[in-house]
Amino acid sequence: MTSSSEKLRLLFAGVQEIDTKRKPNHSNWSTRKCYRAQFLRGFQPPSPAILKLSKYGGFKARKVAPGSGFFQIMEKANQFFFVDPDGYAFYSFGMNSVRRDFIEARKKTFMAKFGSDRGWAEECTKLLRSIGVNFLGPWSDDTLLASASSPIPYTKMLNVAAAFGKTLGYTKPGSGHVDFKEHCIPVFHPDFEAFAMRHVREVIGDAGSDSYCVGFFSDNELPWRRDILKCYLKLDQKDPGFLEAVRWMRENNVEMDMCKDTEVNMRFLGHVAEKYFRVCREAIKQAAPNHLYLGARFHGQAKKHLELFKVAGNYVDVVSVNWYDTWDPRSKPEWTDMWTTASGKPFMITEFYAKGMDSKLPNKAGAGWVVKTQKERGLFFEHFVLGLMEHRGCVGFQWFKFMDDYPKNEQLAKTRSNKGILNADYETYNELTEAMGNINNQGYALVEFLRK
Repeated sequence: MTSSSEKLRLLFAGVQEIDTKRKPNHSNWSTRKCYRAQFLRGFQPPSPAILKLSKYGGFKARKVAPGSGFFQIMEKANQFFFVDPDGYAFYSFGMNSVRRDFIEARKKTFMAKFGSDRGWAEECTKLLRSIGVNFLGPWSDDTLLASASSPIPYTKMLNVAAAFGKTLGYTKPGSGHVDFKEHCIPVFHPDFEAFAMRHVREVIGDAGSDSYCVGFFSDNELPWRRDILKCYLKLDQKDPGFLEAVRWMRENNVEMDMCKDTEVNMRFLGHVAEKYFRVCREAIKQAAPNHLYLGARFHGQAKKHLELFKVAGNYVDVVSVNWYDTWDPRSKPEWTDMWTTASGKPFMITEFYAKGMDSKLPNKAGAGWVVKTQKERGLFFEHFVLGLMEHRGCVGFQWFKFMDDYPKNEQLAKTRSNKGILNADYETYNELTEAMGNINNQGYALVEFLRK
C-alpha cells in the first residue's frame, strides 16, 4: 500500500516550506510544508475558454442536470458536487462575512473610497469575482450585495438554537460563538419547535424564493460535547433538559455511575442531535422547500463524533465544518472520510484562515494559524484548499473572513487579528488575493485533475 507521503511525492514534483505558529505568543516557529499547484506533475493551467462559467459561477463545461432554478446536491461517479440553478456542476470557492461592518469613525474612509453603499457593493463584487469567489458565506450584506450588477450566490445564518436560547436567558459568550447554560442546547424546551418554525420563516423571508440563495446554516459551532449527558444533568432539576436526560436514562437503563462512559454520552448526543436537526430541517423546508440545509458548522471536538455525523446526515443536505487545528487536510483522512461515510452527505469547510504578523496587528483573537507574511498566508490558502479539492466528498470551502477585525472597543483593539483579505481601511492584501485568484480561477480544472 502506498503511504500518504509517497502519494504526495508522486503527485507533486516539489514542495515549499514556511514557518508557522499556532499562537503569536508561542516562542518557536515550526517549519511546515506547502504543496502548490505549480508543482503538480502533469497539470497544465487551462485556457480561459475552457473555464467558462454560468452566471451563478458553475462550470459550463459540465452540464450535469436539467436546470431546476435552485441549487442542488448531486453524487455521481463516486463524488459529490453542487449543481447550480442552470444545471452546471458547481464547487464553492467562498468567502465569509462580506460586509461593510464599519464603526462611525471609519465612515469617512468608507465614503471616500466607495461613495455609497451601492458603490461598495459594486466594488466588493468586482474584487471577489476577480479572485474567483463564487459563494458568499453567512454574516454577509447579502441584500445589498444582491443589488450589484453581477451578484454572487449567497447563504444565510439562521441562529435557530442561539436565538431561542437568548429568549430564555440561556446564552453566554463562547470563543467566537454563542454558548449555553451548562453547554446545553435547549432543544427539549416545549417552546423550541414553535419558535424554530416562526423564527426561521422570519429570517429567511424573500430568500426562500431567490435562486441566488444556495441555502441556510441553522447555527454556528454549537457545543456538541463528549460529556454532554453530564452537562444536562447539571441543569436545574426543573429544567426541561434535565428532565429529558433523566427520562432518557431510565428508558435506556443508564445508571448514574455510567454517565461518564463515552459510549453512553455519544448515544445521548445522538438523541439531542436528532431533535435539533429534525426541527431545523422541518422549519427550513417549510419556509424554503427548494433550498439546501447546509448544516450547523461543527468545530472542535464535534468534528470527531461519529454519532453526530450519522444523525445530522439524516436531515442536512451538506455537512459543514469549521476547521482550524490542522495544517494539511490530507493528514486527517480518518476525519474527512468519516464525515462523508457516516453522514452519507458531502462536506464543506466553512471557516479557515491564517494570520500574518506583517499586518502589525496583535493577532491574539481567533483560532487560525500564524505565519510571517501576507505571501505566506497565500501559500497556506493554496496548500489547504488543494488538499480539500482532492477529496471526492468535499463540495467547497469559505475563507474566514473578508475584512480584518475592527477595533470596536479597547479589548478588541488589543487582540484583533489579520483574518481578512482587506484591512480595516478597505485596503487589499494583494499578495494574498493574488494567490487566491490564481487557485480559484483555475479551481474547476484543479478539482478534476486532483480527482482523476
